[in-house]
Amino acid sequence: MKKQIDTALKLRRWLTIGHHIPGRIRLKYKLGLLAHLATFNRADIENTLQSIAAFKQYKINNATGSLLIEYDANIVKPHLIEALFSESEQEAEQACYALAACLEQ
Repeated sequence: MKKQIDTALKLRRWLTIGHHIPGRIRLKYKLGLLAHLATFNRADIENTLQSIAAFKQYKINNATGSLLIEYDANIVKPHLIEALFSESEQEAEQACYALAACLEQ
């Protein structure tokens, strides 16, 4: 799990919250993220996302540079998502571990 958390913390630097309401978040991404993601196997990314029961659906929109995620707010606590994208590295790391624990249950 440590490897996935490290990856998530690295990837968050390329993302900002466009808008967020419990159960739905739009993340805006910087163009450099696409080049970074090219180093990953797309099928692995999609399989990982699909294996997370809390994620209802997601949609990548390259035209707007955004990623829309619908999630179960009863499993994923919205305040943890906000903390994950905070400017504090320590707060983001704590939120990432807390989110991982929520997703394992």
